[in-house]
Amino acid sequence: VSLSGEFSEIVHALGLSDNLVGVDLSSDHPADVMGEKPKVGVEFRLFAEPILSLDPTVVLGDIDATPPEVLEQVRAAGVPVVIMPRLVGVTAPADKIRLVGEILGVGDVATEVADQVQAEIDAALAPVADATTRPRVAVVYVATEDQVLLLGDNTVFQGLIEAVGAEDVGPEAGSDGFVPLSAEAIAAAAPDVIITATRGFERRGGLDGFLELPGLAQTPAGESGTVLVYDDSLLLTLGPRTGELLRQMVLDLHPELSG
Repeated sequence: VSLSGEFSEIVHALGLSDNLVGVDLSSDHPADVMGEKPKVGVEFRLFAEPILSLDPTVVLGDIDATPPEVLEQVRAAGVPVVIMPRLVGVTAPADKIRLVGEILGVGDVATEVADQVQAEIDAALAPVADATTRPRVAVVYVATEDQVLLLGDNTVFQGLIEAVGAEDVGPEAGSDGFVPLSAEAIAAAAPDVIITATRGFERRGGLDGFLELPGLAQTPAGESGTVLVYDDSLLLTLGPRTGELLRQMVLDLHPELSG
């Protein structure tokens, strides 16, 4: 059982999709594979029974898997639960793949997949050396109707915004991890570009509704309508497709490179 979309995708990339007996609700890629898997809930609000009912031989998750009492219940039932540390930066996807491969006994395959993923990431970032702009970027995530978060350090984005040749305003706006969006802080941080995920963006009704969130319209990004929207499963994980995300992000942030 995988408790995170990124681990589900990694297991698939390692050729072990048939071994996945259950996944969390964020596991949606590839859609034709994950759509058929039993769902065990959301990694932030887990229950033991849906996991145990699938009779897994191992459960994979990371430190976002909560509550811890549920994980202990699963362990107490005799099922090994492996909780990964939060890995960040441009080597994190390959590092995760190698770790999962070792856990599942396919280390050689994992090494090949990890090397390929790292090569794709390196190729995606190579054009940054020729960039002539360095935009200020805020990553804003609409989790629910009432919960809008600004992402900074100690999230999957730590180091990534800098790697694509931009400046992450999250930390200077007081964002350590996922913190509630503050109108005053985001306006003061003055991002040139706002990055967000598709589901929350569409839930707000598109660009106009999104820019009604506190403080966004008062930023340079809000005034120019410069909002970059990426698929949730691509943006919010550091999985095998990270090179694809970074390649697109580099071109979106640096139009001068597209010519």
